[in-house]
Amino acid sequence: MDYKIKKLYEIAPMLSPSIYETIFYNQYQGRADKESLILDNEVFEKYYIDESIYRNFLFANSTRLGKALNYLGLNQMHNAIIKNIELKENKLQIKLFDVGINSLANALIELKSLKDIKIEPFYIDILFDNIDYCSNHYLDKDEILVPTKEDIKESVYIQDQITYIGKDEIEIVISLEKEKSQNENNKLRYYMLKCNCINIIDEAKEIWTKIFGGTNFNMLYDYYINLRKSSKIILEKNVCFGIIQKYEQFILDLDFL
Repeated sequence: MDYKIKKLYEIAPMLSPSIYETIFYNQYQGRADKESLILDNEVFEKYYIDESIYRNFLFANSTRLGKALNYLGLNQMHNAIIKNIELKENKLQIKLFDVGINSLANALIELKSLKDIKIEPFYIDILFDNIDYCSNHYLDKDEILVPTKEDIKESVYIQDQITYIGKDEIEIVISLEKEKSQNENNKLRYYMLKCNCINIIDEAKEIWTKIFGGTNFNMLYDYYINLRKSSKIILEKNVCFGIIQKYEQFILDLDFL
């Protein structure tokens, strides 16, 4: 597909609620580039799809997606920071600082007064193998995707949408916020990828086990991963406290089984 002549919503066989809310609806008023795209009712009806259908699409392809389903497709990495991106031959590796896990760890330390524990950066590496296409884009005044060679390191990971899953191909759109851009009225970027498969290096879990493995909260990492895959979480401190308390109740309930 030639992305250079496509509008953003035209590249997707289906638009997930996550990408819709970022680009077209909930965050519209707060978007830096909000003048660049206005979606009318006709386009909305044509391209928008119900959240349950999108989730079913992803879970029906869980075998194909594998571990990547814990991190991509359902808004799990919202607000993560891209620390590095490296393309070698036909393999792309993106290193993300998982802000959600970091917030949860800090809340746990505060809530349980674990003053002697020092946290380390929680990194997730996403590996896109057999890259067929990858390019960074912004939207011009006519809503057309325009390639840009801007470095995406230190960008904020806003949303992602898996637009196609086939036997030999996976396509994904990643929405990024570029803090420093040449056009201050157009900070959002759209990173397009087409690859054969996606793999994950979960450094964050290794760090979590290293830090909390000797406590009752070793399983909190997996509990949180499953929770954010099934619901939208805004990780403010009180939300993190609530997750920790629900986890403790979950563990108590297991002991009574």
